[in-house]
Amino acid sequence: MKSAFIVVLYKTPKKDVDRIKNEVNNLDLQNYRLVFIDNSKNNLGYAGAINKAIKKLKKYNADVYIVCNDDISLKQLNSRKIFEAGNYFDIWGFPLKQKNQKYYGGELDKLRLSGGLVIKKPKKRFKEVDFVSGSLMFIKKRVVDNIGLFDESYFLYYEEVDYCTRAKKAGFSVGIDTDLIYSHYENVNRNDLKDFYLRRSRFKYLLKYGSLKQKAYELIRFV
Repeated sequence: MKSAFIVVLYKTPKKDVDRIKNEVNNLDLQNYRLVFIDNSKNNLGYAGAINKAIKKLKKYNADVYIVCNDDISLKQLNSRKIFEAGNYFDIWGFPLKQKNQKYYGGELDKLRLSGGLVIKKPKKRFKEVDFVSGSLMFIKKRVVDNIGLFDESYFLYYEEVDYCTRAKKAGFSVGIDTDLIYSHYENVNRNDLKDFYLRRSRFKYLLKYGSLKQKAYELIRFV
């Protein structure tokens, strides 16, 4: 199994870059590449950075792309298990722990078509979900070959929701493996700029995939 780790940086301290390098190395994988895309100067957005890395890794011909935020920890992952979900899913992730709360994949609100993380632990180890968190997602090469790259127009947020939706519409499966967990520190605090990108990306997703009923409901809410 050839894997390619893609880590998107944004004003990331050197100690965190070194930490991520060590954590990936400690997974003790046989065939992998680790690519850092630094968005600090020429910010491409999260999706743009991922796409840049995938293009850069084209000659390596990885079987799986592993997309990572710079504010996660991989040290709790078991290298013997991280690819087992690939027997069930084409895109997968794991529960994440953030501020003492665990989240088990993403779910779309059927009325508003907004995305949120699930706090209830599934009964099954392998659970299909609407989307996995973009902070750590495993994507088989065949998915990229089939549906292409991430939609860069999102810039921040909902790019993973969009990508998982496109994959599912193309017949691919998306889910999580609840036997493993990772930590997400989320360096970005809640602020007006984050709220702006969240709202903008959420509405873009709604306009792209929402039904007439869903769009009308959201319009009424803001009138």
